[in-house]
Amino acid sequence: MKKTEKVVAALLTMALGVLLLIMKGEMISILMTVVGIALIVLGVIDLLNKAVPTGVVKIVVGALIILFGWVLVSAVLYIVGALLIIVGILVLYELIKGKTRFSFNEWTSVVKYAKPVVCILIGLLLFFNGVDWIFIIAGIVTMLEGGLLLIDALKND
Repeated sequence: MKKTEKVVAALLTMALGVLLLIMKGEMISILMTVVGIALIVLGVIDLLNKAVPTGVVKIVVGALIILFGWVLVSAVLYIVGALLIIVGILVLYELIKGKTRFSFNEWTSVVKYAKPVVCILIGLLLFFNGVDWIFIIAGIVTMLEGGLLLIDALKND
């Protein structure tokens, strides 16, 4: 990849990170619309190529994604949130049942107990707060990745 291509890719990655931070939940709506439109276009192309069954399926799925995409996203978020809470509670129960001693002096002990607690907290956030915080974290990570790509592109001649 040329240096200019690397710089452009890095800048686009950083721009995506900024969009994730600013737009948060609207990004899902935009993504659902783009995917739906792409499926409809691919379906029309299939119809023009005489592949009627696959073309119709793509058009119908594309329209459903555009019309009902948020219902699907919300359902998945609630299911994932509930599963994370259940898994965190089960792991924490196993740690307590196994009488694993907790000690702030031992890093492994802190990490052992922190994993299920973080899992429960993430599940609760997904279940009750929605997705805004996920986009904030994803935006920050994406901007950092873009910055690292830009440094790499400028460093390597």
